[in-house]
Amino acid sequence: MTKKPDIKTWKDLNVGGIIESGTSEHFKTGDWRVKVPVWQSQNCIQCMTCWAFCPDNAIKVTDEGKRGNYDYNFCKGCGICAEECPVSKKVINEIKKAAPNANITSWDAETNQTFKEKASILMVSIKDAKEKYNIK
Repeated sequence: MTKKPDIKTWKDLNVGGIIESGTSEHFKTGDWRVKVPVWQSQNCIQCMTCWAFCPDNAIKVTDEGKRGNYDYNFCKGCGICAEECPVSKKVINEIKKAAPNANITSWDAETNQTFKEKASILMVSIKDAKEKYNIK
């Protein structure tokens, strides 16, 4: 991790607002989300698509090069990981094939039991994250 930068005011910034990179590592930015991704490792195929699409580097990779859990200090709850997950897409397509009028996305994880059981990434409410998955 890099050294924590001195916080500068607008008067100290260079013309054009250029600042040094990597400063977001020092600030926990994941506290404004309304949904929380929950990784179900038993359903994951380790394709790393979620990691590649995560805009906040909130998905960790283990020393063995496998997908690890979330760093919720930085996760914004955007849901890109769940939307891009091929396992979740496959489950959504299965549900839509069985029930053509079903309107389901990865954001509907708590309302559809089939999706909840088979998907790799669930998007759940903050309340459910705390109560059911012990995520703060």
